[in-house]
Amino acid sequence: MAKAPQQGLVDEIGGARRPAASAASTAAPKATADAAKKTRSPGFYYMTIALSLVTCVLFYETAILITVSMLPTGVAYVIDTHPRRYATKTVAWANLAGALIVTFDLWAGDRTLATAFDLMSDPFNWVIVLGAAGVGWGIHFMVPDMVLRYLDISLDLKRKGLHERQKTLEKEWGKEVRRDSPMDDLARAEAGEVDGNEEDEFDLPPEEDDEIEDEDPDAEMLKNSRID
Repeated sequence: MAKAPQQGLVDEIGGARRPAASAASTAAPKATADAAKKTRSPGFYYMTIALSLVTCVLFYETAILITVSMLPTGVAYVIDTHPRRYATKTVAWANLAGALIVTFDLWAGDRTLATAFDLMSDPFNWVIVLGAAGVGWGIHFMVPDMVLRYLDISLDLKRKGLHERQKTLEKEWGKEVRRDSPMDDLARAEAGEVDGNEEDEFDLPPEEDDEIEDEDPDAEMLKNSRID
């Protein structure tokens, strides 16, 4: 059974809004995964610390070289005030990539502490490490704006397509199919056209005339006689 043209347009507009609903539906499994991460047993952390200590003891020259090379990540951690530490995570991965490049030189030669200090004293290696950290900062500042611009352009193109579809339906079925179109409401909202509420006119109550009571002359004479 064919859908009415107006219903088809509403379905298309609803389809444009459907990703938000799907994102909300996927939020529940993500929250469950986060809860599972938070409920890890203490043994997991003890095992991780033990393996890290063993690795640092066996490969102490590599551990020292990587630790010193990751200083830009420590600076990012101090500067970053966001609760989820997005800048720190982005800079850390980029900084680690630069630190591994320097570490490969250590593994290619003599894996001694003297070689590690020689690599740390080489300015070219610091250019690699700091440059990689700078790339991380660039990603942190530039990529969100690029994504927002892409989404803005994508939504604008989709809106124009719906508008053209609306015009086609209007030519085919007449202006009655348009009625209260969501596109019209959106256009009015973007244009800043807000229906101003008419000021309520309050009818002021008519001023009451002061009533002047006529005094009785006999009562006035009686009053004067009592005073005398």
